[in-house]
Amino acid sequence: MLSLIEVVVYLTYNQIMNKTITTIIPFFNSEATLPRMLDSILAGSVVPDEIILVDDGSTDNSKQVAQSYACKYPMVKYIYKSHSGVSAARNLGLAKASCEWISFLDADDYIEPNMYEAMVSAIDDNCQGVICGYFTHKDDIVTDYCNYHSSTIDSNELINAMFTVDAIKGFLWNRLFNASFIRDRLFNESILACEDLLFQYELLSSTSLTFNYVNKPLYHYVQTVVSATGESNLFKDGTFIYKPAFDLMLSMADDKNVPAIIESYNGTLEYSMYTLLKSYRNGMNVLSYIRIIQKLLRDLPYQRKSLHRLAYCYCPVLYSLTLPHEF
Repeated sequence: MLSLIEVVVYLTYNQIMNKTITTIIPFFNSEATLPRMLDSILAGSVVPDEIILVDDGSTDNSKQVAQSYACKYPMVKYIYKSHSGVSAARNLGLAKASCEWISFLDADDYIEPNMYEAMVSAIDDNCQGVICGYFTHKDDIVTDYCNYHSSTIDSNELINAMFTVDAIKGFLWNRLFNASFIRDRLFNESILACEDLLFQYELLSSTSLTFNYVNKPLYHYVQTVVSATGESNLFKDGTFIYKPAFDLMLSMADDKNVPAIIESYNGTLEYSMYTLLKSYRNGMNVLSYIRIIQKLLRDLPYQRKSLHRLAYCYCPVLYSLTLPHEF
């Protein structure tokens, strides 16, 4: 006869296993990192029923890596498509997804062994999604982000938190979505950056949803060091790559959401200016990009006038020359 503890464990396990999960992982030239992500998923206490690997036209050995996992593990499915960006890859993954719950992960990262168990355990009859905390890895520094003040978040609160709260943010990879609410939605394939934030903003603005929050850092976001001086990184055809997404969100926003969106956009602009000024100090030819960010900062109706922001708006190059050499 089973003990009370064994009955509780059995019922909890059975409840978890009744929640089917599709995990969608788009990738492009990720042969070095994809195995780490897949191994971390497959070592989990709960493994997704379906892991869809969408190859966005890789030119390295990513295809062979992905296919080797698909041959070995029946839940892993490999799909190839010509290179057209992460949004198109996610849309293809969504079209192929067959489970009740959907997760989006990035091939450059990895997860804790209990991530899916903890998130699925947090599902109840009143929620349409789950969010967990996460770690960032940058320059050998690991930082955890969790401890949100509420265990339940509605659409209005989540919209604001995506732009202003580090423990939430607008990432996709620390989310679990009820498939019935996103299966027929599409990522905007013309957006090159913040497509994940835009997707969620459109979803939450049009549908009243409730998310449960798991107060544990369960995802590892590995931030690689990439030069910010190349046009392909911050600019495309002379346009700041984050601008189209923020323009769309501001055009759709209610008055109550505008301040949070502007706050987030200003932070993105200021950090980009900081990065470009560092490159300028190192002798890089980025003056034209600095001027673009300078104009965007000046045009943004942002109320807080810090000294460094004023400098970014009116004399960024001169300001950078006054800063310590190691800035």
